[in-house]
Amino acid sequence: MGSYISLGVGELELDWGKNFGFRDYSKLFLPTDKKDIQYYYADDEVIFRPGYSTTLGRVKNRLELLGYSLKNLKNRFIQHNQEYPSYLEQPNINFETILAIFSKINIKDYKNKKEDGDYDLGEYVIENIFQNEVFADLKGHIDINDKDIGSYFEYLDPLFTLRLLIENPNNLEMNLEWRTQDVIDGGWTNDNDIFIGVEEVDKFLIVTEGSSDSFIIKKALKLLRPDILDFFTFVDMKDNYPFTGTGNLYRFCQGLTSIRIQNKILVLFDNDLEGIDKFTKTNKLAVPKQMKTMKLPNLKEFEDFRTLGPTGESNENINEKAVAIECFLDFQNTNPKIRWTNYSKEFDTYQGSLENKDSYVKSFKKIKSNEDKYDFSKLNKLIEAIYEKCI
Repeated sequence: MGSYISLGVGELELDWGKNFGFRDYSKLFLPTDKKDIQYYYADDEVIFRPGYSTTLGRVKNRLELLGYSLKNLKNRFIQHNQEYPSYLEQPNINFETILAIFSKINIKDYKNKKEDGDYDLGEYVIENIFQNEVFADLKGHIDINDKDIGSYFEYLDPLFTLRLLIENPNNLEMNLEWRTQDVIDGGWTNDNDIFIGVEEVDKFLIVTEGSSDSFIIKKALKLLRPDILDFFTFVDMKDNYPFTGTGNLYRFCQGLTSIRIQNKILVLFDNDLEGIDKFTKTNKLAVPKQMKTMKLPNLKEFEDFRTLGPTGESNENINEKAVAIECFLDFQNTNPKIRWTNYSKEFDTYQGSLENKDSYVKSFKKIKSNEDKYDFSKLNKLIEAIYEKCI
């Protein structure tokens, strides 16, 4: 008979495979997510065996970085309809209706029939989904007796369906489980080979104006968002960091545009006078769709900031004039100041920089945990801005 492997939430199976024939879902999990989980067998037998498990709330972030954000789901639905075999009937249902139905489903209420035997294409959905009260709203939109309609839903990308179900807040504390042990015991794979994790093609290379920027972002991710850290890579910043300076970063973008780079890249500019200038110019380039550009975000905390310059001391809005990565660090028990330095004739204003910025970096280097007494509020906003840009 062979060995089975499945991806599911509670008793709701989203995908399954047999022997060598299965899809890799390891990128949804971290290696530390391996634990004993429930396996559901015929005759209501439930056995705890090793597998991978994490909450849907955490899976949501990883799904979105893999291209399954809510904004992208409609495009995936359209693509599914375009690629669905023309000889099979499609239900007359649109994306908005499917979203409305699936986002109301409480997965914990679903009970699988857990029957032995193989199903023909479409039969599993007809017998285990459409006939279940949890999915009752679907009956008003489709012919639940048509096996071809069942095939339509079996052809749906399981990650598309999973992302729809995550829209229901009641599901977020439930666990997504990848039940891998049967195929391992059957000799079809092993513990080392089955967990591939996030592949290079799915990772984002973050390129910044300097090594300090990369260090701060990487450490902030490690401290604040370890659940998605493996989706990001950084240019090696230990020796001869190649993109120091805004001008070099802009020329780097020009080079990537000319060679039509295929990797996912996020280029991050400072939020100061020069950074805004090069950010604006970069956005006018015909950059490949895999390459995204952003500047450090404007924050309310920077709208009334102490500054020093030719006219003396004052409080000013430093957004888009003097915000560098160090401005997102902890200013508690300090007296931060921006000093206006170079005057730009082109923009008729001064560019500024944070005084004693190295001291703020040194303090950040000493932080060991997100539970340390440190103000992470601005770093949290920065990481969220990076995340939103990537999805």
